[in-house]
Amino acid sequence: MMRGMQTNDQTQANALDLDETRWAAVVARDARRDGDFYYCVETTGVYCRPSCPSRPAKRANVRFCATAAEAKAAGFRPCRRCRPDEPSQQEQDAQKIARACRMIEAAEAPPTLAQLARAAGLSPYHFHRLFSRISGVTPKDYAQAHRRTRLQEELKESRSVTDAIYGAGYNSSARFYAKAQDTLGMTAGAYRAGAPRETIRFALGQSSL
Repeated sequence: MMRGMQTNDQTQANALDLDETRWAAVVARDARRDGDFYYCVETTGVYCRPSCPSRPAKRANVRFCATAAEAKAAGFRPCRRCRPDEPSQQEQDAQKIARACRMIEAAEAPPTLAQLARAAGLSPYHFHRLFSRISGVTPKDYAQAHRRTRLQEELKESRSVTDAIYGAGYNSSARFYAKAQDTLGMTAGAYRAGAPRETIRFALGQSSL
């Protein structure tokens, strides 16, 4: 029995700590926590994002929900200022960059920065900054990486190195060969042969995509 009581006490303590952490995010209007939880105001009957610009309610009148669906089920309606029932700005930005990535992947030739920015409804400058911040690489770097992946696939399946080069979207073999070592880390012929006697090193990273 004593062990069960201790477990319950610890669970309650953890819940209180979580609520205080969430409240601190609400007071700070921390947009980084948007989507992690929602806060509900008992006196007004609305639920908000942590970053809501409205004046915070009194702590005693606030409760927290993990999801918008949970807040709605508890009888709260979405705030008209922060619109927690719609995608957050962070989610909208991530969606724009995800669409830009799909646009790059679907294009036969890499789209220009201006074309990508126009499709996202942003200026080239702001699009470039947003793409780099969310993906961790520039649009040009992403396009080059995708083309490299296409080339690797083509080298495995095409009848010749030349066919693979054009199949990957290169306009000329001369342009490819000028940067072949940087692109594959070895010659195209060596890659096509299965990279015998080659040592390959790689690293992994994370991004919001």
